[in-house]
Amino acid sequence: MNPETLHLQAIWAALAVAVIAGAGEWLHARRIARVQALAFGPGGRPRRWTVVAPTLRVIGLTGLAWSLVTLLSFDRLTRERDGRKAPDRNLMVLLDVSPSMLLKDAGESRSDTRNARASAVLKSVLDRVPGDRVRFTAAGFYTETRMLVKECQDRELILHLAGGTPFHITYKPGKTDLLKSLNQAGVIMKDWERKSTTLLVISDGDSVPPTGLNPMPSSVSEVIFAGVGDSSRGTFIDGHLSRQDTANLSQLARRLHGNFYDCNVRQVPSEALKKLNAEDTGSARWRTDRRFIALAILAGGSVVLCLLPLALEYLGSAWRPRPAPLRSLQPRTAP
Repeated sequence: MNPETLHLQAIWAALAVAVIAGAGEWLHARRIARVQALAFGPGGRPRRWTVVAPTLRVIGLTGLAWSLVTLLSFDRLTRERDGRKAPDRNLMVLLDVSPSMLLKDAGESRSDTRNARASAVLKSVLDRVPGDRVRFTAAGFYTETRMLVKECQDRELILHLAGGTPFHITYKPGKTDLLKSLNQAGVIMKDWERKSTTLLVISDGDSVPPTGLNPMPSSVSEVIFAGVGDSSRGTFIDGHLSRQDTANLSQLARRLHGNFYDCNVRQVPSEALKKLNAEDTGSARWRTDRRFIALAILAGGSVVLCLLPLALEYLGSAWRPRPAPLRSLQPRTAP
């Protein structure tokens, strides 16, 4: 059964039942007309409201046919739709792979590396994202942005990339350029479908200039900055004190109309992932509208078909047959 034509098949089934039921009512009316004196008494006529009984029966049976065909295929239809539906959302992960991510000041004990904490944050996000509808893209940034994985659905591969691999040795040494990396990420995402992408930036922060940040392309609907590393105590590396720069990360989030979360101990809240987890509006409308209508028609048709015979029996005619008087079986005696 083709799911796209299911509603047409339900309509055809309802029309077939309507024709058969109408023919049956016509034959039934002809037979009743022949014995109407026996059925309705000496007057030979039922009460006026009974003229709608044949129509109610036909409508009830037609509604039952349509609703049953619709409901019987409902679950399979939705599964087929979901199975065929291509991923239409993107999660772009922009992962900080600079040497400072190897410092051990992350987590509750402040003994985990920032890389390990970034991996835990990313795993928490991926565990709450429906993988069958989301394409994952990951890029690492240090002095520039480099693509790691593009538009895949293998979340384990994404997690493996965040597992502490020293990608920074492949980059040209220098200072982390977060602003340049964000602009390059925007170029990667510019050709994707409008409002289909959530950008997740996991970093310990970096100082950024007040200008030079390009707006995100129209494909980006949400920007999330997740900070890792201790924000209160710094560690010296490469001649400077490194710690989670919450001020610059939150400022960048505001400039991109996004949100910043300090994830050194906590995770990204589920409210921030609502757009990735939101149900498809088309399927939701199908579920709420057509299924509800079919259930309502099934209930209404069943009630009509169950109560109509009782109403005809007790309210269809004012005439009530009386039992014939019993005659004596004793043989009459001759006077």
